[in-house]
Amino acid sequence: MEAARQVRATARAESAPELRLYQAVARQIADMIVNDARAPDWRLPSERELAEAFAVSRPVIREAMIALEMRGIVEVRGRSGVVVKAPAESFSFAAALSDTGPGPFELLEARLAVEAGAAAMAAEKITPDGLGFLADCIARMERETHVELLKETGDRDFHAYIAEATGNSLIISMVRGLWDMRDASPMWRKLHEHIHAQAVRPLWIGDHYAVLTALRLRNPDAAYKAMSKHIRNVISELMLAEEAGRLDLQD
Repeated sequence: MEAARQVRATARAESAPELRLYQAVARQIADMIVNDARAPDWRLPSERELAEAFAVSRPVIREAMIALEMRGIVEVRGRSGVVVKAPAESFSFAAALSDTGPGPFELLEARLAVEAGAAAMAAEKITPDGLGFLADCIARMERETHVELLKETGDRDFHAYIAEATGNSLIISMVRGLWDMRDASPMWRKLHEHIHAQAVRPLWIGDHYAVLTALRLRNPDAAYKAMSKHIRNVISELMLAEEAGRLDLQD
C-alpha cells in the first residue's frame, strides 16, 4: 500500500534521530489531520482502518495515538473515543518530536522474546527458596489492590527473580533493562491513565500462579508456555482494558 510505503520511507529518511515505527505512523496521522480535518465530512479513521491503511498492527496504531495524545493533537474523551483537536494551520509533527522511547507494545514483544526463554531455563535451576520467594511476590501482588499498576513491586520482583534464577548475567541484565525502560517510559504512563487496574489485576495474578506451578514442576516447556501466555495476555488485556477505560471515563 502507498500509505505503508510512505510510513516506512519516512522512518528510513529520518536517521538523526532514527524514527521508531510508531513515530513514523504518528507523523503520517498528524499530516492526515492537518490536511483533511477541516473538511466537513472528514473523520479520523478507526484504529482498524488505520492499521489496514498503513499495513501495521493495531498495537502500533495504539502507540501512535498515545504519542499524538501526549502532544495534544488528539484527546481521549470517554464515549466519544479519540477526538481530534483543531490543528494549527502549519502544524509540524517533526517540530514537536522527541524520542519517548520504545512503545509499550514494543517493550512487551521484547519481554516475550527474553522472559519466556528465561522461565524455561529457570525451571531447571530454581531452588526451593526461590520458589518460596516467587510465591511471596504473588502474595504481595494480591495485597496491592489499591496500588497503581506502574507502582507494583511484587510483579517486577517476580519477573526479575526468574531472570536471576537462570544464573545468566546477560539475561538478568536484559530483563532488568526492559523493566527499567518500562518504569521510565512516559508512553507507559499515558497508556495506564486509561486502564482500570482492578479489572486486569486478577487475570494477571492468575497467570503468575500458572508460571509458578510450571516452575515447581521443573518443566521447562510448561514454564516457557506459561510465561509466553502471560505476556501475550498482557498485550491483549492492555488493548482491551484501555478501550474499556476510555468508555468508563465519563461514567
